[in-house]
Amino acid sequence: MKTYYFVGGPTQGNEDAFFRRLTEVGGLPSGWRIYPHAAGDGRALHVVEVDGDESILAHLAHFGSIYERGPIVEVAPRAP
Repeated sequence: MKTYYFVGGPTQGNEDAFFRRLTEVGGLPSGWRIYPHAAGDGRALHVVEVDGDESILAHLAHFGSIYERGPIVEVAPRAP
Protein backbone atom coordinates (compact mmCIF):
# COMPACT_ATOMS: atom_id res chain seq x y z
CA MET A 1 0.00 0.00 0.00
CA LYS A 2 1.07 3.55 -0.68
CA THR A 3 -0.04 6.73 1.07
CA TYR A 4 -1.20 9.78 -0.87
CA TYR A 5 -2.69 13.13 0.05
CA PHE A 6 -4.57 15.85 -1.76
CA VAL A 7 -6.88 18.74 -0.95
CA GLY A 8 -10.29 18.86 -2.58
CA GLY A 9 -14.01 19.23 -2.21
CA PRO A 10 -17.25 19.90 -4.03
CA THR A 11 -17.45 23.01 -6.18
CA GLN A 12 -19.41 25.89 -4.71
CA GLY A 13 -23.15 25.25 -4.80
CA ASN A 14 -22.74 21.51 -5.45
CA GLU A 15 -22.35 20.27 -1.89
CA ASP A 16 -25.75 18.51 -1.79
CA ALA A 17 -25.20 16.85 -5.17
CA PHE A 18 -21.75 15.71 -4.04
CA PHE A 19 -23.06 14.06 -0.87
CA ARG A 20 -25.89 12.39 -2.81
CA ARG A 21 -23.40 10.89 -5.24
CA LEU A 22 -21.12 9.84 -2.39
CA THR A 23 -24.03 7.95 -0.84
CA GLU A 24 -24.91 6.40 -4.23
CA VAL A 25 -21.38 5.00 -4.64
CA GLY A 26 -21.37 3.48 -1.16
CA GLY A 27 -19.70 6.25 0.83
CA LEU A 28 -16.05 6.79 1.54
CA PRO A 29 -13.81 3.99 0.23
CA SER A 30 -11.76 1.92 2.64
CA GLY A 31 -8.37 3.48 3.38
CA TRP A 32 -9.55 7.09 3.02
CA ARG A 33 -9.32 9.61 5.87
CA ILE A 34 -10.85 13.06 5.44
CA TYR A 35 -9.90 16.15 7.48
CA PRO A 36 -12.22 19.11 6.72
CA HIS A 37 -10.66 22.58 6.81
CA ALA A 38 -11.42 24.38 10.08
CA ALA A 39 -12.37 27.46 8.03
CA GLY A 40 -15.46 25.63 6.80
CA ASP A 41 -14.63 26.41 3.16
CA GLY A 42 -15.88 23.04 1.88
CA ARG A 43 -12.37 21.76 1.27
CA ALA A 44 -10.68 18.90 3.09
CA LEU A 45 -7.31 17.21 3.33
CA HIS A 46 -7.64 13.64 2.06
CA VAL A 47 -5.12 11.05 3.24
CA VAL A 48 -5.52 7.84 1.26
CA GLU A 49 -3.85 4.45 1.61
CA VAL A 50 -4.23 2.49 -1.64
CA ASP A 51 -2.15 0.46 -4.08
CA GLY A 52 -1.91 3.33 -6.58
CA ASP A 53 -3.35 6.71 -7.46
CA GLU A 54 -5.49 5.08 -10.17
CA SER A 55 -7.99 3.98 -7.52
CA ILE A 56 -8.20 7.56 -6.23
CA LEU A 57 -8.90 8.86 -9.73
CA ALA A 58 -11.48 6.12 -10.31
CA HIS A 59 -13.39 7.12 -7.18
CA LEU A 60 -13.23 10.83 -7.95
CA ALA A 61 -14.50 10.19 -11.49
CA HIS A 62 -17.96 9.58 -9.96
CA PHE A 63 -18.17 13.28 -9.15
CA GLY A 64 -17.10 14.80 -12.47
CA SER A 65 -17.38 18.57 -12.69
CA ILE A 66 -18.95 19.01 -9.24
CA TYR A 67 -15.64 18.22 -7.51
CA GLU A 68 -12.24 19.86 -7.72
CA ARG A 69 -8.91 18.94 -6.21
CA GLY A 70 -5.27 19.83 -6.14
CA PRO A 71 -2.43 17.51 -7.09
CA ILE A 72 -2.32 13.99 -5.70
CA VAL A 73 0.99 13.59 -3.85
CA GLU A 74 2.56 10.33 -2.78
CA VAL A 75 4.04 10.38 0.72
CA ALA A 76 7.33 8.51 1.08
CA PRO A 77 7.67 6.30 4.14
CA ARG A 78 10.00 7.68 6.75
CA ALA A 79 13.20 5.73 7.38
CA PRO A 80 13.43 4.29 10.92
